[in-house]
Amino acid sequence: PTHSTSNEGMASASARRLLLLDGGMGHLLRRLGVPISGPFGSSERFLGVAHANVNRPDLVRRAHDSYIEAGADVITTNSYACVPHCLSLEPSADGGAISRAELDDYIIGAGKIAQEASQEASDRGNRKVQVAGSLPPLGPSYRINRSHSNEELRSEYLAIAQTIAPFSDLFLCETMASVREGREAAQAAADTGLGLPIWVSFTLSDLADGTLRSGESIESAASACADIEGVEAVLVNCSSVEATSIAIPKLRKILPAAIRIGAYANGMETKCSENHDENGEECLIDDTYGQEIDSYAEEAMTWTESGASIVGGCCGIFPEHIKAVKSRLNL
Repeated sequence: PTHSTSNEGMASASARRLLLLDGGMGHLLRRLGVPISGPFGSSERFLGVAHANVNRPDLVRRAHDSYIEAGADVITTNSYACVPHCLSLEPSADGGAISRAELDDYIIGAGKIAQEASQEASDRGNRKVQVAGSLPPLGPSYRINRSHSNEELRSEYLAIAQTIAPFSDLFLCETMASVREGREAAQAAADTGLGLPIWVSFTLSDLADGTLRSGESIESAASACADIEGVEAVLVNCSSVEATSIAIPKLRKILPAAIRIGAYANGMETKCSENHDENGEECLIDDTYGQEIDSYAEEAMTWTESGASIVGGCCGIFPEHIKAVKSRLNL
């Protein structure tokens, strides 16, 4: 693509309507009573969140409604944990490995709940709330996926994309820890041939130096995805506020003005070893939600000033944060 200058990109961002994302689903579901345990970023930690799509759809719906009431324009399906690596931690109905049909039940459950929440918001005459269909990491968050070939990544992501698509207004490839992972997920979304917009979001190193968890630059990640048909936005998520603030202007400088920039950061501190794979160290977490509500809203304002036109929150960001961001941005 033809790259814009930073000033052109920011002008484009200011000219288009800002979109407000929701916040973290896992932590809100825990607040609502869904059991969550295990090391931060691990598949064990997300098992209860995935099960809630089938066992406690009322709580998943309440979480979506809370974000819509806070002002979110886009809600993400609660299917982040609906991948074999996570759901295989518990035996399937017949005691064996989880089947594709069983996996699809969880993804479809997540899609239906989000779609119903979106539709009811529209029926109430409030506004259009879009549903982002999640294409998540296939293994533990923040880990560099070295166990799947490119073809295996694309095949698995294609299956997820095809399953979540009927309930989605766009695809969100999120918490991508490496360039390869993000590009294969985005290409799989494009390969559905459905023409849904594709957003690709990368998770950043705790070094806050403009690199991914893999050590690759955010610029290389953006460039690798920008030419895929249907990619309309490149974002950063599940990262510290500091790392996010450094990455946004880098994205705006490298990307064409037509591609949106976005950010949804974490509300707590994480410390993870860099360049680790699925068997690497666990992440350490300060689970006290250190981001004050007004402080997070101020950070979101700075992201829009740097060219972001999509903002929201990830882990440890709640409806009260999203409401404050909406107010601060005068949305």
